[in-house]
Amino acid sequence: MKTSLKTLFVAVAVALSATACTETEQRNAEANTEKTANDAEIAADSMGDRAEAGLDRAEDKMDAAAEKASAKMEAAGEKFEAKVNAAGDKMEAAGEKLESKMKAMGRAAERSATQTKENVKDANRE
Repeated sequence: MKTSLKTLFVAVAVALSATACTETEQRNAEANTEKTANDAEIAADSMGDRAEAGLDRAEDKMDAAAEKASAKMEAAGEKFEAKVNAAGDKMEAAGEKLESKMKAMGRAAERSATQTKENVKDANRE
């Protein structure tokens, strides 16, 4: 009986020891789980912050590109308008020059006709 009592005490001691180890391991596992969850949350927040910062940078770049494109379009529009105005001025000057030449040709034709009439009269008198 001494042996079985001894065995029983050893079994109880081993069981208590195992229970104590199991409780410690459980507390450690819970702490590790909580730490892992906190680390995951921190990592997710950090990734979210980095993604948001990246989106902000991309938005800023898009805004800058849009402003640059708008400025280029406005400059091109002004340049085009200046060229159209210059072409209009040249066309107007060419029109005025043509009108002046046509008037001069008309006067020359009148003089030529008058001279021809006089020449014919002179020729008929002779």
